[in-house]
Parts: sequence; C-alpha cells; structure tokens
Amino acid sequence: MFTDYVLLLFSPTPRRAKGLFNVLRGRRTVSTLFAGLTAGCLELLDSWHGVPLEDFMAATAVLEENGQLVSTATGCWQLTPAGEQRQAKLRQTLYLPQAFQAFQTTDVRRFMAVSQLALQVVSELVHHDRHYYPVTTDPGIQVQVKRWLRQQPKSELGGQVHAALTAFLTSLSVPDLPTVFVQGLTGYQEPGLTNEQLAEQLGRQPLETGLMRTDAICQWINWLQQHQTTDPLWNLLAPLKQSSAISKSAWQTYQAFVKTNQLATIAQTRRLKLSTVREHLLEVAIWLPQFPFESVLSSTLMQQLTTIFVNRPDIANWSFQDAQAAVPTLDFFEFRLFQIMRCHHVRG
Repeated sequence: MFTDYVLLLFSPTPRRAKGLFNVLRGRRTVSTLFAGLTAGCLELLDSWHGVPLEDFMAATAVLEENGQLVSTATGCWQLTPAGEQRQAKLRQTLYLPQAFQAFQTTDVRRFMAVSQLALQVVSELVHHDRHYYPVTTDPGIQVQVKRWLRQQPKSELGGQVHAALTAFLTSLSVPDLPTVFVQGLTGYQEPGLTNEQLAEQLGRQPLETGLMRTDAICQWINWLQQHQTTDPLWNLLAPLKQSSAISKSAWQTYQAFVKTNQLATIAQTRRLKLSTVREHLLEVAIWLPQFPFESVLSSTLMQQLTTIFVNRPDIANWSFQDAQAAVPTLDFFEFRLFQIMRCHHVRG
C-alpha cells in the first residue's frame, strides 16, 4: 500500500526521489520547495513527516523491480508505461487526501493531539465523569486543553461542540470520512477505533484509513478557520497557525525588495549574506505566483532563456550549464527564478 502512494509521486519525466522525500518530510529549503513546485506536490509538504528515508527508497526499489519505475540517472526515476497504467488505476481506487495543504501553515500533528483530548474532555464533562484516562498524557497538551476549558462556558460547551461538529461532518463530501472522524474519537465509554479496526470495518487498508483520519483533521482545520466566531475549538487551533507558508524572515526580505529592489542594500540593512537574500526571494517566488519576476529578469534575458528551452517542457531538468553557455553573464539566481516563473505560467 505504501509503495502505491509512492508511485503516485512520480511522472513520465524524471524526478529525484530524495527531493520528493524531502517534500513529504517537511524540509523547507529552497531546493525542496522547488522540487515540490516542479513535481506539482507542494500540497504534500510535511504531510508524511514520520516516514524514514530508508522506507521511501525501499518502496522506490520495489517499484523499479516491478517494472513500474525506471532509473534515468543516479537518484532519478520516471514512470514506465506499466507504471503509468498502474498510477491511473490507483487514482481511481486509492483514497487521495484533499486538504493536506493545511500542513503548510498549521501544526497539524499538534492540533490533532490537542483536539482529540479536548473532545474527550467535553464528552466526559457532559456525562459528569471525572474518572477517566486521558487520550494523551503529554503535559504540554494537557495544560493547553485545561487553559482552553477554563475559558469556555461549561454549561453550554457540550451543545456548542455537538452543533459545530454536526455542521462540519455534514459538509464532508466523502461518505466514509465522517465515520473515520467520529469513530476514531475517544470519549465517554468509547475508546475510539484504531486505523486497523477502521480499515476492517470499511474494507480498506490501515494506511489508507490513517490518511483519511489525517485528511479529515485537515478539512476540519479549514472549517474552523471559516467559522472562528461560532466554533469553540477555534481557540485551540489559532495558536498553531501561521498566516502564510512563507517564513517570516523571507517575507521581511521580500517587503524590503518591493520597496528598494536593491539586493545588496537589503543584505546590509538586514545583516544577511547576499546569498541568503537571494534564497529568501526564491522562497517567496515559489509560494507567490504574483512575484514581480520582471524586477530581476530583464525582458532580453527572459527571451534568451525562452529560446534556449523552447522545446524542453520538463522544467525541473533544465541545465544551468546549458543556459550559461549561451548567456555567459547569467547567474544561478536568475536561472532558478526563471524556472519558477515558468512553472507558475504552466500551471496557469
């Protein structure tokens, strides 16, 4: 089952397995973000955080042995015709997460633990049961939930949470998702089903029901953000969110760039290396399709690069050496920025 999901990450053009793994793992270097952008899988950033590299590479090896992937260079693989057929079938049968973008701006794993304890506490509170084993013994999570609980009107909390959850669950479009969400909860005299138990009940694999559980939490996060004034769980989520996937330092560099357009001045003012300023701008450009690329790339340079790569749609595998041979004054920052711009244009 895990190898099936790994297969979905590859395409008929070569992709670097380590880059794809780093996207899943949540590394936020520019090289990883660029790999996610070119592969069209940035929405998976940090969503498979616990997967070891050894398991990922082992899955890749199995897919190669099965004739579904072929290695084109060291560390690179692409789909074979058999792999393309298998991938098309998997997209029709596997559960495909819909809301993993939440990982970009939210500590999803922390919210999952906090919210599960909060819902257990509310359930036990409604039934006036003070003697139960909490779903987590993490002291930090317990303190956070206790602080939240003290701020809530306890006589009304049960009804408010029930109404909010009912509204959220009704909004879910996948039939099995409400079942996975609800039956996975721990509450009054209800221990909550494991992924294995849910898989047996729903005729799926445990990995699949685990992904469904996580995706339901991500969809709930989106719901809470849209219902901040009416859902009591929002106050638990708010501290775990940031406004953008862009790091604060990169955003500050970008704001300075918009005002001055002078990279050396920005580096001096912010006491950063010039290479760091460039990394910051590449990070912002990856996340922001509206980035003012023309402020760095002249129309002449863009035309030159367009001509060089006109018949090479596989942007991820463009060669900087080829470009620099044709344009000797080109630096890597300009080359990478042009690649990012073209990725955004291709995706519309």
